[in-house]
Amino acid sequence: MKELIKSLAAEFNDKEYAHAYMEEFSNMAIAAQIKVLREQHNWTQKQLAKAAEMKQERISTLEDVDYDAWTIKTLRKLAKAFDLTVKVSFEKFSSGILDVSKISAETLKRTSREEDLKEFSGNAFGRKEVFWSSQSVTTMRPSPFLVYSGGLAVNDEYHETSRKVA
Repeated sequence: MKELIKSLAAEFNDKEYAHAYMEEFSNMAIAAQIKVLREQHNWTQKQLAKAAEMKQERISTLEDVDYDAWTIKTLRKLAKAFDLTVKVSFEKFSSGILDVSKISAETLKRTSREEDLKEFSGNAFGRKEVFWSSQSVTTMRPSPFLVYSGGLAVNDEYHETSRKVA
C-alpha cells in the first residue's frame, strides 16, 4: 500500500491525471458501495429497486463501475432505501489517495440509522473523547461530560501531561 500511495502522490503532480484518476475512483467507489450496501441488506437488485422506487435496470446501471452520471437526487433515493444519509464534500487530493489505498467491501459497509443512533446515544452522543493538542481519540468509557484545561482531559478526569524540557 505504501508504494501505491507514493506512486499516486508522484503521479498526481500532473493536474489532469490527478483529476481524471480521482473522478474514475469516485465513480467506482459509489457503484461499489451501492452493491456492497445492497448485499449487506441481502437484497437483490429488484428488491433495492422497489425500496428506492426505481427499476431494476436502473440499479444495474448504478452498480456499473463505469457509470458517471450521478445525481444527488438519485443518491438520496438510494440513501433513503438503505436508511442512510448522503454526504458530499470537497476534499484534498491527499485524502483521496488515502481513500484509494483503504477501499474494500468492509470499508464501504454502513450501519443502519437505527443501529447507528442506538450506538451513538449509548456513546454519550459522541462526547466520549480524549483530547490533547488538536487531536482527539474516541474512548469507550461512559462520560457525562468532558473537562479540558490545558493538559489532558479524559472524560471528566483531568490528567497533567508530563513534558520534558531540554
